Amino acid sequence: MLKTKTAKTFAALAIVSVLALGSTAKAAEMTKEQVEKIVHDYLMANGEVILKSVDTFQRVTMAQRQADAVKNNHNDLFRNERLPFIGKVDGDVKIVEFFDYNCGYCKHAFPDVQAVAEADKNVKIIFFDFPILGPSSESAAKWALAAQKQNKYFEFHKALMSHTGNITDDVLEKIAKDVALDVAKAKTDAASAEIKAQIDKNRMIAQQMGVNGTPAFVIDDEVLPGAVDKTTMLKKIAEKRAKPKDAPKADAPKVETPKADAPKAEEKKPEEKKAP
Repeated sequence: MLKTKTAKTFAALAIVSVLALGSTAKAAEMTKEQVEKIVHDYLMANGEVILKSVDTFQRVTMAQRQADAVKNNHNDLFRNERLPFIGKVDGDVKIVEFFDYNCGYCKHAFPDVQAVAEADKNVKIIFFDFPILGPSSESAAKWALAAQKQNKYFEFHKALMSHTGNITDDVLEKIAKDVALDVAKAKTDAASAEIKAQIDKNRMIAQQMGVNGTPAFVIDDEVLPGAVDKTTMLKKIAEKRAKPKDAPKADAPKVETPKADAPKAEEKKPEEKKAP
């Protein structure tokens, strides 16, 4: 829908541009058929350029929207203490990964995510559970967040990311046992309203940011859809570090208003004594 509207907008601009090539008077004399032929010939000769312009415009627009969404959701993404993470708690560069446990591309990207955490000890990688590939994805996310309550999130996460095949309740319970969880507690926590609310909120934030697939990465203020390899991620981290931080705004110099002199009390003139 957006692409169709954008294409129509660029086509309209093309018409205006073509008509502008001639004088206003000459354009006014043209018949409808002549204008349509000129526009048709122009679009046929420059269709590729127009489509490229549409694609570029959409990419720039989407990037700006996502940058605004990152800013609006900054605290929920980067300062939410309830989100699981690896790396330095106050890392100077923060990465958020939107993922689904049934996503093959997420599993493919996982070794790169681990490698970045090992290669750069000053980065914080935050895991944003975003189950979108069916009920088993949601169950897996709930069990992982339940594991977090026992300080075993990453162990559970790593085991699930390494798992091949369907994710069933038996698989989740087995992984819970393998990473030494209290399975009964984990099962109760996974079914809790608290964890369901957290996942619902994650989905809402993803929707606001225009993230509709997994994996997706947010590196500081930039959204990168799809799997990102170690080299690209480290390059982006270096770019963010090199980017000048916003300097704190200096306080405006105080302008002292000159104090008005207090009005002087009227001096009483001594009464003149009249001679008798």
